[in-house]
Amino acid sequence: MTYWNLSFDATAMFFLLLIFIWYFSEKRIPLRSHRVFLYFLAVVFLATGLEITATIMARNLSDFGYNAFYFVLTMQTLAINLVPMTLSYYLLLLAHINISKHKVLRAVYIIGLFADFIIIALNPFLHWAFTFENDKYHIAYAGIILYFVDIVMLCICIVTMIRARVNFLFLRIMPLTFNIICSIFACISQIIFYYPILNCTIAAACLTLYHYQQNSGTVTDAVTGLFNRKFMGEYIQNKYLSSKAFGIIVIALDDFKFVNKTYGVESGDHLLYQVGQFLERQKAGSTVFRLGSDQFCVVLNKNTENIAMISEQIKERFYHPWYDENEVPIMMSASVCCINCPNDAANYRELIEVIDYSMSITKKTRKGRITFASNIDLDKIKRDKAIEHAVRLAIAKDELMVYYQPIFSVTKGVYNSAEALVRLNDPALGWISPEEFIPISEKNGLIVEMGEIILDKVCHFIHEFKLSETSVEYIEVNISPVQMIQPNFAERAISILEKHHVCPEQINMEITETATVNSSSAVNRNIQRLIDYGITFSLDDYGSGNANISYINKMPFKIIKIDKYLIWDSFKNSTAGITLEYTIGMLNALKLHIVAEGVETEEMKKQLSDFGCHYMQGWYYSKAVPGNEFVALLED
Repeated sequence: MTYWNLSFDATAMFFLLLIFIWYFSEKRIPLRSHRVFLYFLAVVFLATGLEITATIMARNLSDFGYNAFYFVLTMQTLAINLVPMTLSYYLLLLAHINISKHKVLRAVYIIGLFADFIIIALNPFLHWAFTFENDKYHIAYAGIILYFVDIVMLCICIVTMIRARVNFLFLRIMPLTFNIICSIFACISQIIFYYPILNCTIAAACLTLYHYQQNSGTVTDAVTGLFNRKFMGEYIQNKYLSSKAFGIIVIALDDFKFVNKTYGVESGDHLLYQVGQFLERQKAGSTVFRLGSDQFCVVLNKNTENIAMISEQIKERFYHPWYDENEVPIMMSASVCCINCPNDAANYRELIEVIDYSMSITKKTRKGRITFASNIDLDKIKRDKAIEHAVRLAIAKDELMVYYQPIFSVTKGVYNSAEALVRLNDPALGWISPEEFIPISEKNGLIVEMGEIILDKVCHFIHEFKLSETSVEYIEVNISPVQMIQPNFAERAISILEKHHVCPEQINMEITETATVNSSSAVNRNIQRLIDYGITFSLDDYGSGNANISYINKMPFKIIKIDKYLIWDSFKNSTAGITLEYTIGMLNALKLHIVAEGVETEEMKKQLSDFGCHYMQGWYYSKAVPGNEFVALLED
């Protein structure tokens, strides 16, 4: 030890001082893992400083005295043994593992700490851990226990990274793994070959870890200087792990795109910076994040009972102008939503859903005002997510069912077609109405895959039961607006028909006016491609929206389906009856085929027939039935 090369330790001290300067000059990250990393740095710094001090004292033992030297050496041994323990605890926090909820882990740390302190504290008297004789450092039998504890802590590090790797980004787990391997190699080299490189290697590892794990530049927003959304997720997940109540205030600037467009993006960024600084100045024990382009999130760590008062203070500020860099006054409005956790959201995933849903409701119905999530139907969020899961499960297991509701031809007196309707029966939720799961599937994009599955099942049904040899001329398939905007929709649909050898005349695509009122070039290309192929189109729910004659003339519809509510109203109200009669007459004059939906009685059948309706669909004839029952209905 007296011949120890201190240049490695001096380099380690330089690295550590550099990290301390970097740490305290940047925005502090409010996480326990960040604080534990600081403790880790302090332990490494202490171990390195004590090693330098012990080496100098060993070289000048007569000047410092044996007892003082032995005390410093004992403290250095304790510090170096605390390094792997602190590192493993730090990694557990990074992996979002709460040690207080794991009895085995907690026991390992308590026993490890107890063993280290007892062995090292009694070493000056019993010399269990090490001795220093003839200018040489010797490891005693109990020192092996200290090494065993260190090995256990390193094993915890490795197991944590392997089992909780989903909580580490790729760029994070690589330097973590590399640094641990290098530290193990340095430890072996120092014990066996007496190369004093351990502290230097650990200090270099600290520098790398700080860059990848603790550097605030990776978690802050460049425009506002606030913490970004990515870090908010990590911060809030740690809040949930602490099992303490906290409050969330979400602030969404109303019509901020107008500000950017009117005053310029630079002025918009300056205003965002001002808003962020104002929110950070609120003395409420809070942490502020930039949640989105024009959204901010304030997390109240304490004083959660004052969430309403703080929200009012924030809202009141927006009654006064903000100023751009040229001191031009600009008025802005903000919608505010308050969420109490864990009452309103039990975990981070639920919280994001509550934020998205609450803000969408606030923007639509309470724009510019304060809303409390507790006053919003949060059960709908849970129901929607459960339905989304049910749809995904049904798609994965091929459990979506297609039922067929016959359409009766008045002139031919037979069922000449049918509408394909998707049905979903979930083990947990039971039968789910299409009015529920279709909008949810459209919102999250599942409708694209669902639509292809339905078309595939319909084509398989047409081919398998040889519907071309029956009175059924075609099957109507509902197409979502989300499907219509897909650039390759037409080609995908055609490939499905060709796979099952189904003629294009046997498929009619049923769309609502929503699909085409704001039609894009992709929608127009898809429609024209399918018409050229031979597929016909029908307009669904005519009379329920804004479609007019001009619209019908422009679009290539062969069939118009009159909305059932319009038909039902005509039998309750004479004015509605006259409107329906003339509507049917007008559509007949345009040489369009007319399907009346919702026919339920003999009276409705007779009256609609007198009006000149060609086809009828409804429970008077049959409800939607599975494919085999539909075939049996045709045979009857």
